[in-house]
Amino acid sequence: MNVLAQDLTVPVESKRELAKAKTRRALLKSALRLYSLEGAQGMSMNKVAKGAGIAQPSFYNHFESLEALQNELSAQLKDNYLSPMRLAWVNMLKDYDLLSKDHNQQCRQCLIMIFDSAFENIALFQHLLEDRPRFSDSIENQSSLNNGLGNLITEIQEEWTEIFIQGLQLSNRTCERSAVNLCVDMAAAQVHELILGCHQQRYSRQQAIATLSISFDALFANFLHGSNTSQ
Repeated sequence: MNVLAQDLTVPVESKRELAKAKTRRALLKSALRLYSLEGAQGMSMNKVAKGAGIAQPSFYNHFESLEALQNELSAQLKDNYLSPMRLAWVNMLKDYDLLSKDHNQQCRQCLIMIFDSAFENIALFQHLLEDRPRFSDSIENQSSLNNGLGNLITEIQEEWTEIFIQGLQLSNRTCERSAVNLCVDMAAAQVHELILGCHQQRYSRQQAIATLSISFDALFANFLHGSNTSQ
């Protein structure tokens, strides 16, 4: 076979496609930087495009809207945040009855991951908390009023519910979703407040994590012992 003809059959990504992918990444990076600095109120298509080094009309070559960009960025942030933690938390919940004294140490390690993630970009974390849905009439109304990054904290807590349910199922337990939601909301509220307290230097991260691990032990004990165990 002719070597040249063989080479022509191999798909090669064009320079244009590479450049487009690079610009798309630049837009996502620009949006993340802008949101970290100014929150949802400071987000605009013009600012995001300018930060990526392109003209605003060119934005539409990469995303159909600012909301579409935020939704993609939100999905990336959620995946990057939860991926390294999911298995650790599932295993801790699954093996809770077997861990005994080791549970506290494993809980601390899981909490360290959460704190480390928040402090990688504490400004972003603060804006995400500020922009989350509050006091809407219903979940449906919240979804319509808050899209993309503004809804990320709520979406992450929904993912935590799924993680807890998976851990329960693996430990042969069952529990109503409303009870899991309550447990997750209580845990998240404590974590969020103590992360902010550490940032304000009211206490150390070590103190916060040690206190949270004790609190979580009591919360998990009450929650897990209250769930049904399959026979």
